[in-house]
Amino acid sequence: MDADNRLVGALFENLTETDWANAFLAGVCEATRSPAGAVLQVDVASRKQTLPAYFGQGHAMAVAFEQEHAIRNPWRPVDESKGPPPGSVVVPDDFLPLSSLRRTEFWADFLRPMRVDHGGGLIGFRSQERVVSLTLLRSAHAGPYDAQERAWLRRVAPHWVNACNLRNRLVPDESYGSDATRALDALGTAAFFFDERGRCTRRNAAADLLLSQGDLVRLRGGHLVAAHPDSGALFASTGATTALRRRDGSVAGHAAAHRLPGHGALGSARTVVFVEPVEATRPRALRQALAAVYGLTPREAELAVRLADGDDLPRAAGQMGIAPGAARTRLKVVFGKTGVRHQGGLVALVKSLRAVLGPAE
Repeated sequence: MDADNRLVGALFENLTETDWANAFLAGVCEATRSPAGAVLQVDVASRKQTLPAYFGQGHAMAVAFEQEHAIRNPWRPVDESKGPPPGSVVVPDDFLPLSSLRRTEFWADFLRPMRVDHGGGLIGFRSQERVVSLTLLRSAHAGPYDAQERAWLRRVAPHWVNACNLRNRLVPDESYGSDATRALDALGTAAFFFDERGRCTRRNAAADLLLSQGDLVRLRGGHLVAAHPDSGALFASTGATTALRRRDGSVAGHAAAHRLPGHGALGSARTVVFVEPVEATRPRALRQALAAVYGLTPREAELAVRLADGDDLPRAAGQMGIAPGAARTRLKVVFGKTGVRHQGGLVALVKSLRAVLGPAE
């Protein structure tokens, strides 16, 4: 019961923030043995479906769903205006058997690659304009959601409905989703992204500017190299800081390479390299970098930075005004987005970022 209370508390902590449902979604997935889940929003008039929050799968999955597969989603009612009311627990197996689901393109093209066969849903908000629900996903091995799990979902349903109603009053005109390109271009520090062969597949506006100047780094055959060879290889040690030098040997800037999990906002990119000239006067944006590259929300980035600053998890939670249990749930989400496996790895990532970007804002 204490765990349920902490989970509900996490739901109401940050109703005006973009990540308001993330911790709750992660907790519900854990409680129901669901390796993946999402908050689903449907525009009733256009039937457009978007995922403002997701767990267990990356940004690429969310984009694929919104742009390609949502229109064929057989789990949505034909007429959204006549769908289940708020508070309803919806289990698609009740009206679409697995044998029938597996004959759909939606399963073959979208669910099957994720090893998903069963779904569960919890309706949070329904109006003439939009519907907000929580969707849970798991494999045939785990089986359909049973009576005990449905009863648990019905217990948390009133809290989910209340939170969705409050959210709608507090932020009635929100626009969901994230724009990774815009976030990266707003980042003042140059960021280069590389595939598994070390070839640059993407870069932001600051990186383009740095390349046009040509006195710090260059791209040769798709590989990032220092303008002056004495600087050494930029990929020599992932996570370590490399000093970029001028012809006279003085330090002109710094670079650091970091691994990427391969399923986040940057898709197939496997490594990111940040480059910062020493004479840069723009504000360093450590939290902004975490958000732009790894898709962390502002509160997730704040938690990561506080831990890197030496706070333990209970103290970081207290400083952020959230319960320790909610902080632990949020930390699991951060691990999933950054690809690190433990708190020490997260602290090392943030500290090496700070070595390039400078002090936290």
